[in-house]
Amino acid sequence: MLGETYPIKPSPNKLYYLFTSEGPRGRILKIVLFQNIGENSYNLAFGDFIAGQLDDEVVSDNRDFVKVLSTVAACAYDFVKANPGVKLEIDPVDERRKMLYNAVFKRHHIFIQQQFRILGVIADVPEPYSAEKMYDLFELYHII
Repeated sequence: MLGETYPIKPSPNKLYYLFTSEGPRGRILKIVLFQNIGENSYNLAFGDFIAGQLDDEVVSDNRDFVKVLSTVAACAYDFVKANPGVKLEIDPVDERRKMLYNAVFKRHHIFIQQQFRILGVIADVPEPYSAEKMYDLFELYHII
């Protein structure tokens, strides 16, 4: 899954990572943010870094989606390396992203399962991931 990535700049505590997307819309600063949501549990959020804040609803359309997603994955792998055994939750902010994330997991779940146990969640009920289903969100448990 990890193809070409942008250089990443982690914060000292690795709770956020910055990188710059480059494409026809110019250079766009991106942030990957790991928000603590419980004991050893983090929400993975990403989007444009605008005025010092994460905007996870903007559509940048810089035509580098694969490279951006590969970079987000690289940040996640770096984060779990620094925080073994964590749970990551990926909760799409809208229906468009829900469809997109489901497509990404369907295509790359075999690779992702080398590092994580994946649960898909439908109507607040987690279950082992199945590529045939459409999930509301994903829970990834880092395998130590």
